[in-house]
Amino acid sequence: MLKKFFVTAIIFCLLTSIAQAADKSPKKKSVWQPELRIGITSGVTQVGLKVSAPCIMIDPSSKKTIKKIPADKNFAVDFAQMKTNAIEIRPEKIPLKDLITTIDGRRYFGGVRVNKVKGSLSVISIAPTEEYLRGVVGEEMSPSYPLEALKAQAVAARSFALKNRKRHDKDGFDLCTGTHCQMYAGFEDFKIVNEAIDATHGEVLTFKEKIADTNFHADSGGMTEAVADVWGTNVAYLVPVKELIELTAPWTMKFSVKDFSSRFGDNFGDVKSIKLSTLTLGKKTDDRTNSGRVKSAQLVGTKKTLTISGADLRRKFSLPSTLFDMKISGGEVIFTGYGRGHGVGMSQQGAKSYAEKNWTYDKILAHYYNGTKLKKLY
Repeated sequence: MLKKFFVTAIIFCLLTSIAQAADKSPKKKSVWQPELRIGITSGVTQVGLKVSAPCIMIDPSSKKTIKKIPADKNFAVDFAQMKTNAIEIRPEKIPLKDLITTIDGRRYFGGVRVNKVKGSLSVISIAPTEEYLRGVVGEEMSPSYPLEALKAQAVAARSFALKNRKRHDKDGFDLCTGTHCQMYAGFEDFKIVNEAIDATHGEVLTFKEKIADTNFHADSGGMTEAVADVWGTNVAYLVPVKELIELTAPWTMKFSVKDFSSRFGDNFGDVKSIKLSTLTLGKKTDDRTNSGRVKSAQLVGTKKTLTISGADLRRKFSLPSTLFDMKISGGEVIFTGYGRGHGVGMSQQGAKSYAEKNWTYDKILAHYYNGTKLKKLY
């Protein structure tokens, strides 16, 4: 009886140890992940394609197979020859994430969709989110940056993409390839970027259980900006925060008085004086925001006086940011400022500085997106 008891106890201990070991073993990454549609080009009548593995061409509306596509052979989709309003090319056997499609000589992760749109073709890359990020993170942030900064960028880019899905829905895709959405270069293979993406697989920032709109920019100049002062809508987690280093990325731009004045039309005349308070980082005035960026400036011309927003001045003169002073000197209008970009959300240069001070990516994100939580979405 005692022997039987000991045998039972040993078996129980062995099973418990195995269960505990299983709990401590690394959890597998989710196989499923959201697919994103990225607009590559439009207004063309033909597109050249090549796939890295056998694929099928399908009609998205009926889901019927149109034909099979062999691997590594060039072929074209022509507007005049397309008999459906759209086609999709997807892998026949392998996962979508393992397919590489060459579109007009440039490689992209995933498959492709081609839509007929008003007499021409719209070409759309179809990529799983994690593969999409491999073409984003290294474009938006230098691969030479520290790993923790790149991890922060990966989470910010993933959150932004999933929050802003269908931004271009009326055009037939989710996101574009430019700064309106995120810079996307298609197939890229930077070891440290891949490490950052894999280490944060499926992680997003949330606020009140919803994915956060994680705007980011190149360099705040020393203090980030409230989103309301850029796009007019208050967002609790996009508020000004101070940086490790102040007044970074100084820049100067000069325009002759005549060139400057001509941007405002004949009714303005020539600029005589400029009324704008002096920049002090983090000091709000009637004509500056809480971070010190230009809210508005008064331009006194020989024919007319104008009040113009800092954002409009930035657009008219292609200024790096709205964190600037301006004056008239020696027949020129001189802008002197700091930082690059709109200033909202995470500063990429700031993230680099914090990572160099041994901040982890979650701490960097918490600094820039006040009150958000890190969540594994898939």
